[in-house]
Amino acid sequence: MVFVTGATGLVGRYLVDELLRSGEQVRALHRPKSHREAVHAFLGKEGTDDTNLEWIEGSLHDGMFLEEALSGCQRVFHCAAMVSFHPKDAEAMMRINRDATGLLVNAMLHAEVPELVHVSSVAALGRKPGEPVHEDVPFEDGRDVSQYARTKFAAELEAWRGQEEGLRVLAVNPVIVLGEGDFSRSSSMLFTLVHRGVSWYPMGMNGFVSARDVARACTVLSAKGCWGERFVLCAENASYRQLMTWMAEALGVPAPQRPLKAWMLGTAWRLSSLWERLTRRRAPISKESVENTSKDHHYATTKIEDVLQAKGVSWTYEPIQTTIQATAPSVLNALGPPKRRGLLSLSPLR
Repeated sequence: MVFVTGATGLVGRYLVDELLRSGEQVRALHRPKSHREAVHAFLGKEGTDDTNLEWIEGSLHDGMFLEEALSGCQRVFHCAAMVSFHPKDAEAMMRINRDATGLLVNAMLHAEVPELVHVSSVAALGRKPGEPVHEDVPFEDGRDVSQYARTKFAAELEAWRGQEEGLRVLAVNPVIVLGEGDFSRSSSMLFTLVHRGVSWYPMGMNGFVSARDVARACTVLSAKGCWGERFVLCAENASYRQLMTWMAEALGVPAPQRPLKAWMLGTAWRLSSLWERLTRRRAPISKESVENTSKDHHYATTKIEDVLQAKGVSWTYEPIQTTIQATAPSVLNALGPPKRRGLLSLSPLR
């Protein structure tokens, strides 16, 4: 039996699918208002038998509950996390990302569940000028570091604390994850923006990976005993313009042609902040979210290939254009026929 947190999320649903396909019995944690039916619909579309999927309702903030929920499990896949670049979400992110991970680690130790696969983020890694981001660059706080990055780094520290106290731990650090999920949230909002006909594109570059590859990496790396390691998961480094062009082609809409320059983004987040103060409604963009999309981020892609090759396993990523083409029908099914509407908000992307 394996235990999965965040099973209703983007990575979580693909992970549950991979685990069930491999013959695992899966116990998945869910919150009272989470959308389990979306997971079952996804599994049905994939042709996956969900007989061995058991749902358990509860909270990651309840240590006693977690100990009971983990009974009989041998491995935990921790996918649950909060992604936000809004300053008002800083405390909530720390509670969900760091504190809940710490409680989960404690519960695993008490329940004697030996293995943890922690889904972290490249945001938890450091940056070294002139080099692609890789697993060995230590995290350094600073003015340009987002609160989301701080919480993911803190969460990963809790996971590694578990290793020091006796758990077998591995961490995966995916870049921006794409796939079939809730197209109103996080990285999936990119599909929504393109679907609605946004005519502007951010001028930055980032790394991208399919949710299927993240799920597959979690299962393969743990099956091969790659404990004590962290792995950047990046299929491709691409510009936002290229990514959004691929999305537009797959969705049958015009590709964005107008660059969002730095001064435009600066004006946008300031106006958005003013609008929030005047209306008391949440601003659609923030300083952190727009700054992230205007920068060039490059990520190393080879460690997982090298480590698995040494263990006799060949690893290849799904091309991002293929991921987009496979996801497009779900976007159209969820959002309907595309309509061109012009400039919309930028979602948090990292």
